[in-house]
Parts: sequence; structure tokens; C-alpha cells
Amino acid sequence: MKLLLITILSLVVAVVFGHFISDDAGFVVIGYGGKVFRTSFVFFVVLLALSWVLLHFALRALYRLLTLKTRWVGWTGEYRAKRSKRALSNGLVALAEGNFVRAEQLLSRGADDDLAPAIHYLGAAEAAQAQNAVDRRDNYLSLAREAMPSAEVAIGIKRAEMQLANQQLEQSRATLDYLADRYPDNKQVLALQQEVYVEAGDVRALLSLLPALRRHRVFDGERLQELECETAVALLSKSFSSLDDVNAIWTLFGKTARSLAQPLALYSQQLISFGHHEEAEKLLRKSINRNWHAQTVIRYGDVRIQNAALQLDRAEGWLRSRSDDPDLLLTLAKIAVAAEQWDKAQQHLERLVEQAPSPIAYQLLVKVHEHREDNEAALRYQREGLRLAAEPGGTLPMIRPA
Repeated sequence: MKLLLITILSLVVAVVFGHFISDDAGFVVIGYGGKVFRTSFVFFVVLLALSWVLLHFALRALYRLLTLKTRWVGWTGEYRAKRSKRALSNGLVALAEGNFVRAEQLLSRGADDDLAPAIHYLGAAEAAQAQNAVDRRDNYLSLAREAMPSAEVAIGIKRAEMQLANQQLEQSRATLDYLADRYPDNKQVLALQQEVYVEAGDVRALLSLLPALRRHRVFDGERLQELECETAVALLSKSFSSLDDVNAIWTLFGKTARSLAQPLALYSQQLISFGHHEEAEKLLRKSINRNWHAQTVIRYGDVRIQNAALQLDRAEGWLRSRSDDPDLLLTLAKIAVAAEQWDKAQQHLERLVEQAPSPIAYQLLVKVHEHREDNEAALRYQREGLRLAAEPGGTLPMIRPA
């Protein structure tokens, strides 16, 4: 189109010019060095135009010759960039299809020719991970980090995730510890640390991580409470050499965790085992009054304070709202036996076996009737308890002495 316009414009100029010189063509005289050159005006104009055209093409040819290397580099670079983009798209498609060998070849091959090679290396690392090629995977991740240092945290998280998926717990932990030192506020790093600690069973490390999880709101309230409860149960279920060791663990938990039924019941059990019954009774009683839970109610039946009658009166106060609760009836029976109030113990146990018979209930009935020297009834209840204990899931727990 451009060439057509130039041609038409040239014809128009030629026609106009020819019209003006048709009557008198004129001439041009040029003198130089004692010599004189004379020619017609038309020829001079044509010669001048031809000279300009030749000079233009000569300069253009010279320019292209001088810039040949630059243009060659640009052309090859553009070609390689297009090839790299094509390799990236085909490699990602192969990765999605599950053709991991081809995906790794395509993604790694086009990395050097792309402006963002880290994307290629991350994709190649995914493909190597799928082939369980750990060394190649780590190499790609290192290359990605070198190519894009600003994406250190993203690449580090990806490395930790892959290591965790391969059960490389120590390596994943080391990666996350490094990231946590440099990026302590990153929620994804904290969430992965929690996952690694849970997988490794390192509850003490998880306990130390809980404040950061709570502070940065890594999980919602329900999940965080569940995690705190699991950690507390795991730690408080272990054996301790002294109550100070128990309290050192207990104080590390937040107020919410210390109010949960399972951890509180276990802590109370530790208090009981070290002879601190009064403290356990107070703690359990407050918890039951605040939030009824079977575990704390059952644990209250294991408490043996000096004034057992007072403890029984306190527990019987809960009967007004929970007269048919089997856990409460069992707890009342235990306390009544400890207080040697045999009539109340028998009353609670008979109601209990009517609603929810269990080996421990029959075992307590045996104890009550042995005290009354009713050997026939004691033998009958003992057989019934053994029968229940022999059934699938049946147990015959030991009764704590008064």
C-alpha cells in the first residue's frame, strides 16, 4: 500500500513537472577546476534523483552490514524465547497429563531462554518429585532460587512441602526452621511447621509453636483449640517424676487449653497421682460447674479428700439437673464407697446397672455386699461383672482403695 502511494505521487509530480518544462526545458552549467559541464535541466534532475536513490541504498546496505551481528543476536534471541514459551506451555500440559518424564525434559530445556526461568525450574522440580528423583528435584529448586532470589520464601515453602510429602521430616524441618528465622510472620511456614511436628510426633516443639500459631491466626479458633487439646493430651499422658515437671508443662498452655475437659482431666489425674487430691477436687469441681463433661465427672470420682462426706454432698448437688447421668452415678458410687456410706453407694449402683450396666459397677456392688457379708449377692454380682468383662470391648478396671 505504501509503495503504491509513492508511485502515484511520483507520477503526479512527473506530470506536473513535465507540463512546466514542455515549452522551455532549460539547461544546467557546472564549472569546476577550469572545466565546464553543461547538461539539460531534465537530465540533471533525473541524474540527481538517481544519485540520491543510489546513495540511500548504499547507506542502508552499509547500516545493515554494520548491524548484522546485533540483528542476528536479536533474531536468535526472539526465536529462542518463542521456543522457550512453547516448551513451557507443552511442559505444563505434560505435567498435568501425568507425563512426568516429558514434562521434566521440556521444562528444564527451555529454562535458559526465558525471562522467568524460575517457573521452568519449579515445574521441572514438580516433575522430578513425581518420579521420586530427589536429587534432581533439589537441583531444580536450587536453580530456581538462584534465578529468582526474591522468591526465596515461595521456593523454600515448595521445597519443604515436597520433602514432607516424601517423609523427609528432618530435611523439611531444617528448611522450615531456616524460613521461620527469616520470615517469622509467614502463615504458610508456620502451618507447615505444625504439620511437620505433628508428623514427627514432636509435641514439645508443637507446644512451643502454639503461641505463634495463635498470635498470627494461622488456623481458625476451632482448629487451634483442637490442636491445643491434642498437644496437651499427648504431653500430660506421659509419666512424670515430680509434680513440678507437670506444672512446668501445664503453665505453658493458654487459658483456653487449660479449661478444656480432656487436658484438665489428665492434669487432675497427675495431681491425684502425686497426692494433691484437694487441689484436684477444687479444679474439677469448678470445671464441672462451668462446663459439664464426662471425663471431668469420671475423674472427680477418683479424688479422695479427707472429708469424703463433703465431697459426696457436693457431687449429689449435680443430681438435681442430671439424675439419670450414668457417669455421675458411677462417680457418686465411688465417693460413697470411699466415705463408707454403703446405703447411698448401693442406691446409686443399682440405678446405674439398670441404665448402663458395666463391669466396674458390678465390681463396686461386690465391694458393697462383701462389706455387709452378703456373700451370695456378692458372688452373683461378681459373675455378672465377669460376664460383661468377657464380652467384646468389656474391661474390668481396678478400683482405687479408699
